[in-house]
Amino acid sequence: MSRTERPKTKLVPVPATNIIPERDVSLPPILEARHLGIDFGGLSAVSDFNFAIGRTEIAGLIGPNGAGKTTVFNLLTKVYQPTRGTILLDGMDTAGKTTIQVNQMGIARTFQNIRLFRDLSVLDNVLVGLHNETKYTLGTAMFRLPQYWRKERIAKERALELLSIFDMQDMADHKAGSLPYGAQRRLEIVRALATNPCLLLLDEPAAGMNPSETSELMDNIVRIRDMFGIAILLIEHDMNLVMGICEGICVLNFGKIIAKGTPEDIQANPAVIEAYLGKKKEGQ
Repeated sequence: MSRTERPKTKLVPVPATNIIPERDVSLPPILEARHLGIDFGGLSAVSDFNFAIGRTEIAGLIGPNGAGKTTVFNLLTKVYQPTRGTILLDGMDTAGKTTIQVNQMGIARTFQNIRLFRDLSVLDNVLVGLHNETKYTLGTAMFRLPQYWRKERIAKERALELLSIFDMQDMADHKAGSLPYGAQRRLEIVRALATNPCLLLLDEPAAGMNPSETSELMDNIVRIRDMFGIAILLIEHDMNLVMGICEGICVLNFGKIIAKGTPEDIQANPAVIEAYLGKKKEGQ
């Protein structure tokens, strides 16, 4: 081959399948899932899931019951290890990490079914969440050295500060299991925030709430994002909440993404309408 000849190169398209808010575009996404998937036996529960979240984005993950939404949360938090694909958190690959390790890296979550320590106080539930920040040696704790009491005092002050987000500081001494359902939901969010996340995953945070509580929750989710400068991804069936606060929305059906876009895009998308309402028969 002469020096003037060039080797033949095949060019292939590289699809830009992910979208994030314009204000976050100068920095890498806080979370990026690439071709993520998981199989249970011969069943593919999630397939080729490609998704990114901007560093200060409030994003929604929606879809009919059984679409695979909570499975995606379990993959992101390593409750399940993916069969294939990559999860990057703030640019770092989470392959091989445990649930505890990805929490320490910055992912916190709530659950579809509330998982509080019901017999502990409200304050103690939040203090459990502060374990990433409250560090002292075993000897310091056993002998109750001054450093132990200083760390405990700082942790208690921080826990009360977090409870004040939802005006729950006066409930600090109440048993968590004695709280009304909506208050238990809020406490679970506070406990998640106590782990100092960069990404907060909320699994049906408005479940069981009345319209007034849901409206207040919407305001508080936006306030949490602004106050902590974090990203929030939520699964929710209340479309008023999703369309009211989410900037980007991803729609799953049978474990596959069928649409991504703004609330306006999603509301007008025929595939989304069909997934929720079913396909119209001819002549209807």
